[in-house]
Amino acid sequence: MVKKVFLSFLFLGCGLAVAHAQTRKNHWVDSVFHALTVEEKIGQLFMVTVPPNANKDELHAVNDAIENHDVGGVIFQYETPTHQAQATNSFQAASRIPLFIGQDAEWGLGQSVDSTLSLPRPLVLGAIKNDSMVYLAGREVARQMKVLGVNLNFGPTADVSSNPQDPLVSYRSFGEDKVNVAAKATAFMRGLQDHGVLACAKHFTVKGLTVLDVKNDIPTIKPTLDSVKAYPYIKLFESNLAGVMPAASTFPLFYESKNLARKNNFDASTLSLFFTGEWLKGKLNFNGLVFVDLHQVKTVTEKIRTGEAEMFAFQAGNDILIGSEQIGPAIRKIKKLVKGNDAYESQLDKTVKKILAFKYDAGLAKRKPVIADNLVARLNGSSAKLMNQKLYEAAITVVNNTNQVLPLKVVDNKHFAYISSQAEEPNKEFFNVLSKYANASYFTLDEKSDLMELSDGLHDQEVIVVGIFPQTTTAVIDRLTQLLKLLTPAREVIYCDFGNESFLKTAGNYPTVITAYANTPETLRAVPQIIFGALPAQGHLPFTAAPQLRSGQGHTFASLKRLSYSIPEDAGMDGRLLPKIDSIVSEAIRMNATPGCQVLVARHGKVIYDKNFGALTYDKTSPVSSETIYDLASLTKVSATLQAVMFMYEHGKIDLHKKISFYLPELKNTNKKDITLLEILTHQAGLTPFVPMWNETVKDTTFLPLYYSRKRDAHYPLQVSGNLYAAPNIRDSVWSWIAKSKLVERPARTPFAYKYSDLGFLMLQRLAERLLNQPLDEFLHQNLYEPLGAYTTGYLPLSRFPLQSIAPTEDDKIYRKTRIAGTVHDERAAMMGGVAGHAGLFSNATDLAKLGQMLLQEGEYGGLRYYRKSTVQTFTAKQFDKSRRGLGWDKPVQSDWNSPTSLKASPKTFGHTGFTGTCMWVDPEFDLVYIFLSNRVYPDRSNKLNNANIRSRIQDVVYDAIFAYCGEAPDDDKEPEQDVMSSRR
Repeated sequence: MVKKVFLSFLFLGCGLAVAHAQTRKNHWVDSVFHALTVEEKIGQLFMVTVPPNANKDELHAVNDAIENHDVGGVIFQYETPTHQAQATNSFQAASRIPLFIGQDAEWGLGQSVDSTLSLPRPLVLGAIKNDSMVYLAGREVARQMKVLGVNLNFGPTADVSSNPQDPLVSYRSFGEDKVNVAAKATAFMRGLQDHGVLACAKHFTVKGLTVLDVKNDIPTIKPTLDSVKAYPYIKLFESNLAGVMPAASTFPLFYESKNLARKNNFDASTLSLFFTGEWLKGKLNFNGLVFVDLHQVKTVTEKIRTGEAEMFAFQAGNDILIGSEQIGPAIRKIKKLVKGNDAYESQLDKTVKKILAFKYDAGLAKRKPVIADNLVARLNGSSAKLMNQKLYEAAITVVNNTNQVLPLKVVDNKHFAYISSQAEEPNKEFFNVLSKYANASYFTLDEKSDLMELSDGLHDQEVIVVGIFPQTTTAVIDRLTQLLKLLTPAREVIYCDFGNESFLKTAGNYPTVITAYANTPETLRAVPQIIFGALPAQGHLPFTAAPQLRSGQGHTFASLKRLSYSIPEDAGMDGRLLPKIDSIVSEAIRMNATPGCQVLVARHGKVIYDKNFGALTYDKTSPVSSETIYDLASLTKVSATLQAVMFMYEHGKIDLHKKISFYLPELKNTNKKDITLLEILTHQAGLTPFVPMWNETVKDTTFLPLYYSRKRDAHYPLQVSGNLYAAPNIRDSVWSWIAKSKLVERPARTPFAYKYSDLGFLMLQRLAERLLNQPLDEFLHQNLYEPLGAYTTGYLPLSRFPLQSIAPTEDDKIYRKTRIAGTVHDERAAMMGGVAGHAGLFSNATDLAKLGQMLLQEGEYGGLRYYRKSTVQTFTAKQFDKSRRGLGWDKPVQSDWNSPTSLKASPKTFGHTGFTGTCMWVDPEFDLVYIFLSNRVYPDRSNKLNNANIRSRIQDVVYDAIFAYCGEAPDDDKEPEQDVMSSRR
């Protein structure tokens, strides 16, 4: 009972609020209306068109129309933001009654305002299945328009296009299905009108007209509608569309009787333009404003006089008259008509009140001057960019997926190639993103390409991605077909269309086809992400492209949880703060803390910051790129060895509480016999922090021949540096020195305290290779890095990549006495040929982030499961009260400046740093992965990076961007208000 009473009060309260709002609206409309003279009322019917890029005289003429005739509004055609803002403020200030400010913005202000962002064309929106996305597009367009002071949008387009060759397909139509067009147009309209911008749908078309009567030169008509083309407009009317603009159409006229043909002075075009609106109000229950464009009038009467076209348009029941060239004479004509006929006076009053009511709905009861400060930035802000990106992503359509190739789930043991059909201007945007997921070769093809030569280059490629662009000719498409016929059929060929209509007509002939409808940066970035399942496939064809590719067709699939690429706001971060990272890195490079670096930040599975800075060395001859590979140093412990340990744990091969000597019996007679795996993983095994070892293999300055040679051969296969190789027996010696190494001192019968040591992970490497019966590098390559698509991550990078792509680490003047580049920086790892448990792993930031994201997702990535959730949770959890460590992983220390992370990191954070100037931190609380890679030890072991806290300060900025994020519009979009009734007179 109490609940019922509460609900009753709730509904009553809502009803009272609505009634109160309506009362305020009616009061405002009445107060303005009763202050108007007849001339001022008639003036409200007119909207003046502002010439494109209007000069001073043209703006002055518009201002005169506002001051002298009290016109109801102005329409901008093409302007710069600042110039339009200034003109709008001037016009509104000159008008006693607030003006409609109208503009064509069916796909955003970029359609008619220079330097502003365009959203996708209606055709692209028609490919989106989720109508709420189109609603959000309308909301974003409304936001842009309100920032610029525009309150009336001549959109959406509600045309249904049944002809694929119709230009509307390319630009202005949502497609050919009336239900889809109606849903999209209605969603867009609601997005506008729910957020304070009125919508006027253009091009309402009738199929034919019958003249029923002519009285006082004014015909009464009965239109004939095309049920398909009228359907979207009817749905818009039902949803309270604010305005409609009938189109001028040409067709044979029919008459109820023969004598009416003599009485009718209007052609079909004028009849359909002028007289359709009143019929819409009476027969289709349209309650909005009818706009008529006088520019489209061809003929009214043979003896047309100035102002008569406007008068006839008013008589025909239209509300808003656009494009009058003689407003003064037109007002006088209409005034004379109104004064002589009570019915027209009543019509005028009703129309003006309706105009004022819609002005109230558009927020014009309060004056809001346009703020010119930072205008372009506010128009093109993060909300616009994100909306643009999301719309293009949602529209991309997998047209064919015959063999279920997409999304590409398995990427290991495959060679990838990309063929661009845009040979003259190779578009790298697509390839750059494609390369984030696969190590692909790049090819171009044009009408002159040697097909046999290309065929040879593609011989070993199992997956071939083909880019088809708007400029791609049919001849090039034919040559692509010829080329692929030269290859063996056991290949996965993925055609990616970016708006080539000729190709789409034949796309049904290919088993795997994606279309993006447009060649934009957004689509070029999104299509590779859909191919690899980083983004879902959601679109459907808005029109019939070919007999076998019908409207509504499209294969959909969910994301595989691979990292995608987006902007900070898409991940709940304030992108305005992230440039501070650039400043911190610039400081580091300027102070010679590191010659260069990579910084990557991913949140909610989206890479939102991915930048490269500086160069490989201080001579700045080789800039850092996204392909640059860094020596990870101690990140190897958790990114390599620990991954093998987690695998063994999950498969029951090891018990963390057992002694390592249980698995490695050779340790039973050493001081390591009682050390458990848990103690090693938490650095509480009492192991000596550092044993150099390399000095045991050198006498004075001579490399002992027992271990080394300057030439690689069967006896010395292990590469130590660029020109130094070791014999395999050096590994046995290293193990012997580890086994014999001392333990740190401790009081009797007390556990060892935390003491960081590399030796434990060298021991874990031996354990893994023993139990897995495979070298550590091979096991990880096959079972982790390759399946992840982390193709740069691994040991021994020189076996897979050129030296030029690897950042050098140090001019070693003590041990190897050479510049270290491409081989591991750590001396003990180098002695072992580059594969060691504590160091030796190389990677770029992109691929290391894949590992971090897999662990953040508790063992799952790219549709594959690598670990059980419980395994990841066990290893990343803090183990002891007096130690910050997890199992292998380092963790933050809350409220302690000695913490290895930002003090803002959550207690759940896990990761590691590397001596060469690297780190990876994963924060499950904030769904965050942070990567920093550098070669700060080049050319010598400078400690400036650590002293300046570069890595943790960057991490601070990342958290600040999360904390500062707010989903609401920035304060600078909130404009001051003034009372609208402040008079100019």
